[in-house]
Amino acid sequence: MKRALIVVCGLLFISFQGAKAQSCDSVLQSAIRLIDNERYHDAQRCLTSAISQGMDSLALHYELAWCHYSMQDYKKCISVLEPLLKRDDVLADVYQLLGNAYDEIGQSGKAVSIYEQGLKKFENAGCLYLELGNMKYQNGDYKNALYYYEKGIEADPMFASNYYRAALIFFASTEEVWGVMYGELFMLLERDSERCKSMSRELYKIYSEEISFGRSGAEVDFDSPTIVYSNSSVRPNLFPESFRSAMRAAVRGERILDLASLNRIRQRFAKEFSANSSSFENVLSAYHQELIAQGHFEAYNYWLFGFFFPKQTASWVNANKTKWDSFLAWFEKNPISINPSNVFSRYTME
Repeated sequence: MKRALIVVCGLLFISFQGAKAQSCDSVLQSAIRLIDNERYHDAQRCLTSAISQGMDSLALHYELAWCHYSMQDYKKCISVLEPLLKRDDVLADVYQLLGNAYDEIGQSGKAVSIYEQGLKKFENAGCLYLELGNMKYQNGDYKNALYYYEKGIEADPMFASNYYRAALIFFASTEEVWGVMYGELFMLLERDSERCKSMSRELYKIYSEEISFGRSGAEVDFDSPTIVYSNSSVRPNLFPESFRSAMRAAVRGERILDLASLNRIRQRFAKEFSANSSSFENVLSAYHQELIAQGHFEAYNYWLFGFFFPKQTASWVNANKTKWDSFLAWFEKNPISINPSNVFSRYTME
């Protein structure tokens, strides 16, 4: 084993003889491959060797700190990261990992201080809002956790994790409408991960709980406010009622909820909401309209809930392969684009 390690590091770090035989970028990529394969000790040796030979890239130091963090050697992680704060090329990720390391050794106050210090330098860093929200969440302070997650959404609207965390809080509340919106936006940003599979299940679960069928027809809930849900002390946020009104119209004529009926409901909802809630048009509803215009909304719904219904989705895909392939090609070329001017949050919908 020792011989193998020597060979690996020897290949990665050929000694400098007049000039560096290997670029910093190639060393970094090799180390990252080792880290991805959880070969942290190998990566640590290689990164340390590169740094000792004069390679001073911020990324090399960061990945070395990540190795220590992954091996639960948090004090070494801190010792690598602390000097990086003085560098001109420091990034928000350094503050995030450093704060996380302090939190792991029980210094939560120091962790918060690091995140806040980072936000002074990187005021739009979604990852730092995420960590501050997580600190509040760990202490059961869900209201202030939401504050940071949603501030992070507004500051860094393409950073997916704040949508994910905010959605989970709302799924556990009685204001599920915000969870549905944040959850779907999260999936559009992250697209393919274990968290996407989990969110797909959560979204379907909420739809199945909030749309019920009785003798008198379908009933729709989605919103019974209990959280402070508006900046205004005078009036509530009216978006949830517009959402619910469009959903009531969309469920008419349905008797059960399954993947096929949910697809029909969501198609009718998208059209109803666009037609009657123009003051609440948002980046997600605009994306829905584009999907409809391109003829891809049905396929999109199967993608959205397919993680929860793999057999039904596979059956639909097999019967509609041309339609599915066309959607995937369009979907890859047309990711959702969210910026500060069109970002969706509770506070932009007032």
